[in-house]
Amino acid sequence: MRRAQPVAGGSPAGAPDLQPGGGHDLRDLADRPPRPLADQEELRLGAAKRVRWLDAPHLPHNWECGYLFEPSTGTLLCGDLFTHAGADLPPLTESEVLTPAEAMRKALPASFAIEAHGRAILNKLAATEPRTLAVMHGSSYRGDGGALLRALGDALGA
Repeated sequence: MRRAQPVAGGSPAGAPDLQPGGGHDLRDLADRPPRPLADQEELRLGAAKRVRWLDAPHLPHNWECGYLFEPSTGTLLCGDLFTHAGADLPPLTESEVLTPAEAMRKALPASFAIEAHGRAILNKLAATEPRTLAVMHGSSYRGDGGALLRALGDALGA
């Protein structure tokens, strides 16, 4: 793996001076080595919160894809699974987000991998029974997140 290369001058005090396109890596910016989480592993975020990592390779695109679930609020941080566009979207909605997400996926078909394990991964995510789907692009959804994840599996034909 190529590491970022230092560049002379130009950085604010204390900031790393990295060369654009230098193969940047989290280790270049962290004060300790990163530790990947195993599938279903929980990480404590202080006394009251914890998150669970859920492996989801290639869903929707990268082999290292996965999602975090926060059980006390029932929130699944679901990244690009329900990506949809719009300039004036509310940050949180109780209206289903599958229809606009499917319109976006059909407009950009190469942006979503549909592979043999897609249904099993979506069922694993649905089994957390999330009450909120925190969507990266578009409105987040509050409601029966498990049902919406299973409906996404149906829409994908996974």
